Amino acid sequence: MAGNGIEVGGWFGRLDDPKEGRTGLKFVTMGTGLHATTGPNMILFDADEDWEGPYTTKATFTMTKLASHDVAYGLFVGGQDLDNDKQRYTYFVIRQDGKYLIRKRTGATVTNVAGDWADHAAIQKPNAQGSQTNELAIQVGRDTVTFLANGQTVTTQPAKAVDAVGISGLRIGHGLDVQIEGFSVTQAK
Repeated sequence: MAGNGIEVGGWFGRLDDPKEGRTGLKFVTMGTGLHATTGPNMILFDADEDWEGPYTTKATFTMTKLASHDVAYGLFVGGQDLDNDKQRYTYFVIRQDGKYLIRKRTGATVTNVAGDWADHAAIQKPNAQGSQTNELAIQVGRDTVTFLANGQTVTTQPAKAVDAVGISGLRIGHGLDVQIEGFSVTQAK
């Protein structure tokens, strides 16, 4: 799905539930970064960001206002078949309560990679104005994949436990307003 609220050239979106309405969806360039206002749960990606071998995906996320309930946002890697029902990817997301989750999606099925929602001291919680800023990164190595928040390792998982070869992008939960700065994917040497 391009258009339909996705106004960043070369980027596409995929709703978790294709039947869900796109009301409130807007993904635009704003300032030096990208800005997502979501209605539905979704992933956003540039299909040219297709990677394998050692690489790092990262971005700094600022949730601009408190959500009405705990809703997650973050990064995904290993995206394959994103245009059909056989979609595959692994995502690393956080919530405003300071918890994180790593989950693998295969088709319509999701499985937790590193247990259920868990706290981590590196994840910044919202400030007094309701804004929350965190840099997230996923470092894909030959044998392991490391998930980082604000430069600190949150967990390391075996590479075989996640989908790591494929498209990298953003995962934004429903009803959020998030500024994304510095989204990048860099190949390790």
